[in-house]
Amino acid sequence: MINEVLDDLITKKGVSVVPLFANQKETHDKQWQLKRYTKEDFLKDSNVGVNLHLSGWIDLDLDNDRAVYFGNKYAPQNTLKLARVYPDGRKEITHYFFENNNSLKDNDIRKLKGDTVLELRCNGQTVVHGQTPSKDDPSIMVKREWVNNVRPIYVENLQEIVNKIFFAVAICDYNVGANLGALKLDACIMRYTKWTDAEREDFLFDVCGITDPNSKDYTLKKMQRHVASNNKETKNAGYISFANHVGGDAKEIKKLFDLIGNIPQSDNYEKVKSIVDFNDKAIDMDDLMQREIPPLINAVNPILPEGFGAIAGRPKAMKSFTMLDVAYAVQNGTPFLNHTTTQGDVLYIALEDSERRIKDRVKKLGLEKLKHPKILLQNDVPFLGYGFEECLENWIKDSTNARLIIIDTLARIKPRQSKRGAGTAYDMDNELLNKIQTLAVQNNITIAFVTHLSKQTTDYSWDRIQGSVGIQGMTDFMWLIDRGDNAKQASIVGRGRDMNDFEYACRWDDEKWRYTFEGDLQITTMNTNRREVLDIMVALDNNGIKEISPRDVCKHANVSVTSKDGRRLSKTMQRMAENFDIWKGKKYGTYTIRQTINL
Repeated sequence: MINEVLDDLITKKGVSVVPLFANQKETHDKQWQLKRYTKEDFLKDSNVGVNLHLSGWIDLDLDNDRAVYFGNKYAPQNTLKLARVYPDGRKEITHYFFENNNSLKDNDIRKLKGDTVLELRCNGQTVVHGQTPSKDDPSIMVKREWVNNVRPIYVENLQEIVNKIFFAVAICDYNVGANLGALKLDACIMRYTKWTDAEREDFLFDVCGITDPNSKDYTLKKMQRHVASNNKETKNAGYISFANHVGGDAKEIKKLFDLIGNIPQSDNYEKVKSIVDFNDKAIDMDDLMQREIPPLINAVNPILPEGFGAIAGRPKAMKSFTMLDVAYAVQNGTPFLNHTTTQGDVLYIALEDSERRIKDRVKKLGLEKLKHPKILLQNDVPFLGYGFEECLENWIKDSTNARLIIIDTLARIKPRQSKRGAGTAYDMDNELLNKIQTLAVQNNITIAFVTHLSKQTTDYSWDRIQGSVGIQGMTDFMWLIDRGDNAKQASIVGRGRDMNDFEYACRWDDEKWRYTFEGDLQITTMNTNRREVLDIMVALDNNGIKEISPRDVCKHANVSVTSKDGRRLSKTMQRMAENFDIWKGKKYGTYTIRQTINL
């Protein structure tokens, strides 16, 4: 057996071998590094080592489970590989051999928290035949076995590959979630490296498979959305933002990103310390409770409150007609969707319209005889950050009773940003919109911007609002205007900090060019099928089943899941979730009742 091994190594591969003690990594000869041995120098039970320097080999030695995992992902697989074989038959590819070609002069040992992660060695010897005690349990003997017995190949970018493997192992020590953490991680990778979109997607998926494997966001499709989102944005997170998110030391995180790319000097800024006496600055609550503070004033009571908000809808959901209708209602103190309004001055910024279109819509809505709000078109409006906020502030100051500002649409005044500078899409939205939100709050008025609502189905319906979650976090209220397959039926759903959630069923009136109010969405859409499903779900919920699948409902109704009635019930549950009658559960394919419902 040993002769066959030596013939393969010496004759076929032309390498320098080293005789080792049986079941050990050591040799009896202190001068082994300079010697070339023959078959006669080996005993039958000798372990065999390869002299890396004399053989002209590089050994990528992976020393822990994560290194083995990522080595299998990123190391070239068409070279000579060696596996550890355990008594239970389990194999781990722990060594990848490459031709040196004088590209590596010294051994490169990578450690993390004092423990070796991997070694890139061109000096020393590696055991390639025989068995040695396991590092984790010396009582277990581990054998060596070639995985693919080919000659080592030369890899020009081997150092980059090793850096990537080590980076992946190290980054998994942080709490990189599959959602915002992965988004920020990818933003840094995009900023600092030349990785392709596919490389970024696969890397995120691989890392999240270790750091957040049980998350509903742990899908390749989610990683692809992260990459696509970062590609669209003009600002993306830097290493400091990522370090803050995962609770890591920014300097250590910077060192890791330096391994795989180049960090621009602009990212290396220091924050100025600010020491504040919290006791001195704390609110005097006794005084606050005695002071009279004016109540919030709603532009539309109680669904369009003071503050900064988003009005989102699908394309052709008649958002602009609706917002023009709101503008005239508030300007004149007339009802909107059967709700009273607080009369005040209105500024309607129609960024997608022309004079002809505005005139046509006002006539279709029958508003031409009412007092008109101030209306601006795109050519007269600067971009965000380039004078827009100052113009709003001037209009508010010049108005005797400013009540409502509508920006239709937000995308039209977002400036085009360069890719230099730090920040995720979340950070960028916060930076762009912060001043407008402050204007709304400080002046006790309503500022609403129109944006789009995607068609995709999400676990959380508000995630359908286009843009980052920074929009949801910053806004004081949000509306979803959803016009379904039926061109007439629609819903307007709202949520906010200072208002109760509402869900209204509406109907588009072709003659009046506006939505008419039909009542509570839940009640008006409670047809026979939906009521049957809801009755069953309430019964199951009362029996302790909180996350309910279509199979549970079918079983309760004594019908087969694959029967016509079963398919009907299952489809009804899907539609109820899409129309906000029920929520999607935490477990895939389950639903929950939205709230306690009096039947």
